[in-house]
Amino acid sequence: MRVCPQNCIHPAPGEAGFESAEALFIDPRSCIDCTACVEACPASAIKPEWTLTVTERPYAARNAEFFEQAPAKSRPRSRRIRFEHPLGKPSEMRKIAVVGSGPAAMYTIRELLRRSTSVRITIFEQHGEIGGLLRRGVSRDHVGVRDMMRLFDVPFNDDRVTILHNTEVGVDVSVEDLRTRFDAIVLACGASQPRRLGPTADRGEGVYEALDILVAENCEASGFRPRGSLGPRSLVIGAGNVAFDVIRWMARARDRGAAAQAVTEVVVLSRSAPDRASFTPSAFYELLDLENAEVLIDRAGRRPGAGADAPLLRDISALPAADISAADGRTTTDVGRLRVVLSFGQEVTDLGKTVAGGVAVTTTTGRTFLADSAICATGFTTKPLDGIPVDERGVVPNRRGRVISLETGEPLEGLYVVGWAKRGAVGGVGDNRSCAAGTVTQLAADLHSRV
Repeated sequence: MRVCPQNCIHPAPGEAGFESAEALFIDPRSCIDCTACVEACPASAIKPEWTLTVTERPYAARNAEFFEQAPAKSRPRSRRIRFEHPLGKPSEMRKIAVVGSGPAAMYTIRELLRRSTSVRITIFEQHGEIGGLLRRGVSRDHVGVRDMMRLFDVPFNDDRVTILHNTEVGVDVSVEDLRTRFDAIVLACGASQPRRLGPTADRGEGVYEALDILVAENCEASGFRPRGSLGPRSLVIGAGNVAFDVIRWMARARDRGAAAQAVTEVVVLSRSAPDRASFTPSAFYELLDLENAEVLIDRAGRRPGAGADAPLLRDISALPAADISAADGRTTTDVGRLRVVLSFGQEVTDLGKTVAGGVAVTTTTGRTFLADSAICATGFTTKPLDGIPVDERGVVPNRRGRVISLETGEPLEGLYVVGWAKRGAVGGVGDNRSCAAGTVTQLAADLHSRV
């Protein structure tokens, strides 16, 4: 329930009936289909109504009945929240700088505005539009997730908030300058820098970043324009949701004769085994639903363990097995169909060019995969900023959101962090809600202690 940005799930803790509830219900009147709860549900019990089986349909009726019979119980009563540490007295005009304008920033700003009527917040956004990766890096296929931009309207249009577009901290203004002008700085800059594959991996011609493709498709009129041909075989390094977004883009781009038209086979190299894969169940099933595509599993890669009973692992096991000729970049496939082969347990150790002009990727298993192109979807790390420490994981070191020195472990006064920069590139949009609340609670306590 803590991940839902709209407070759609009821009864919630503190509401009547929560302690005795046998099930929780999602209010269709306020749900925006962001899927944050889908990824967080440990029982995989949340799914679109249209996918329900005959035996599951009674649950949809039961959900509707809950809100028809007890609408008052379905929403928490509006009440003034008393915080142990507000940002200060109404007469104290606290000035807070927020670096970035993505979901982590949005939840942070909402939390700051709730704690003070006089706070003044300045947002420093390096691009011309707010939204961060939610606007720039989320596939257009995820309409519900992109619709979460609606949540930004109220806090970002508040008269206590000022947005400075096209202003990059570390380039146009320094962190030290901000520290002299504001009572606190909250780093909500995310983790947008692609993670390196290893000390010998090289991103040269024919090697692309998955994020660059998604940003180009979202923000540029002409879409993504590769420097050369992507196919017939393309390697996707990494198997998270971003990797699957790129595969869906390839499948649809082929249909409209765009940049990926030449691609007939995509080999997905996942460093993890199937039971530790980075993609979510919903992303996997969206891949299976692609038209004019077939999804297979590499016969020579890691397979789900014998007796795996999780539904996702069973479905991965059920994929047709495929043989990949690692030494040959060209594989026959049905005309018009995109062949997608998932190869698990393939951690990349080297990426380079071949004499023929293609790419060669070597993994810890000793296999070398040859292809016409490679697309890196290996995760993200936080971009370094002068005056801001970043550890070996690509995370800003912190305690409860308060930035600390890498050398001494002591807090760096006035500096705070939220989102992926705080906890690493894990979790969905809704996870930023509790993350921001924790950081702002620490910030408020620190301001209180200065008085």
